[in-house]
Amino acid sequence: MGLAMRAKTPIWDKNNKVIGVISLGYLNSKIDMWRSSQIFPLTSVLLIILFMLIFFSWQFSAHIKKQMMGMEPAEIARVQRQQDALFGAVFEGLLAVNTQGQITAINQNAQKMLKLDGPQKNLVGSLVQDLITPADYFLEASGTNRVDDLLMINGLKIIANRVGIWIDGEFQGWVISFRRHDEIHILSAQLSQIQQYVENLRTLRHEHLNWISTIGGLLQMKEYDRALKMVQSESSNQQSLIDSISSMFKNRLIAGLLFGKFHRAKELGLEMCFTPGCSLSAQPKPINENELASILGNLLDNAFEATLKNPDSNKIIECYISDEGQELVIEVSDNGLGIEPHISERIFTRGVTSKNNGGDHGIGLYLVKTYVDQYHGTVMLGDNEPCGTIFSIFIPKGKDGMKDEIS
Repeated sequence: MGLAMRAKTPIWDKNNKVIGVISLGYLNSKIDMWRSSQIFPLTSVLLIILFMLIFFSWQFSAHIKKQMMGMEPAEIARVQRQQDALFGAVFEGLLAVNTQGQITAINQNAQKMLKLDGPQKNLVGSLVQDLITPADYFLEASGTNRVDDLLMINGLKIIANRVGIWIDGEFQGWVISFRRHDEIHILSAQLSQIQQYVENLRTLRHEHLNWISTIGGLLQMKEYDRALKMVQSESSNQQSLIDSISSMFKNRLIAGLLFGKFHRAKELGLEMCFTPGCSLSAQPKPINENELASILGNLLDNAFEATLKNPDSNKIIECYISDEGQELVIEVSDNGLGIEPHISERIFTRGVTSKNNGGDHGIGLYLVKTYVDQYHGTVMLGDNEPCGTIFSIFIPKGKDGMKDEIS
């Protein structure tokens, strides 16, 4: 029969005696035939399974890599280290919040400024309203990006910027960067004082060059008496102006600002008048002197520009400042063309301006309104007679606190 695979087993009776043998076998040729008939389908199935495993593994790997923005694990680790270093190196406070109001990232400066205790890893995942008061600025479900908003959070006055996080067109939360207001305030004050000093020098230089040229001409013509009288008159006028401004405005920063603006108006062919009754103490309350200088500077600059645009105006700008009563009162009137009604309703909105060339305009009055709102003050806009606009500001001296939030 040929080679075969056999198995044998004995047959036992009830007395445990062998009474026979059972033999079972398969010819090797039949086994080979069965193996040949089964190996191809089995191999095909295994190859198909292997191909499918490779394909799905590749698809899964591509999906994971897409989720990781095409980066390898080593690259992700490097980016994470770079992000940690960047967060630590940024001077401003940085805070990221998701749509559920949970903090997803925070740097050391933010933690320090907001006086948040504990390790950063423990703060991540916390609800922002549990750590920051008020938290409305961080919890808007949607909205526009914000720039240089003045806020009061956790008892600290800050300047904040807010940028939305969008992934595949879906809003995911906010990134807020902020810095202490007093740091910006100091830099702004220093810059403002330098700019004021330079402007005053430039104006006086221009005025005195004309004056010196006149004196030089008189001296060449041997009109010595007239030259002497002109020197005495100019000196007397300057000293009279200085004495007048200094007597009305005891604060040296404000007095210096108004002295410079007076000469600037004169250079532009305008006349700047101080309304009788002006009076300002050395330390005006409740507003900071630098903020007051910013308000006056912006209002006067706008008044100069508006008056110059009106060829039929009397070229007079009037200014009134007083803190003698229960309120700090500021009033600046021009003789311009006035403000159009559709603009007057939004004139204090950032970026809105009545000037033809927008450019960087639309910030001055926004800052004025922001400073006034900090101290619970009021800004009023009215018509001047016979033409122009009057800006009136009233800041109560009894309320020197800030609003919780200005947005």
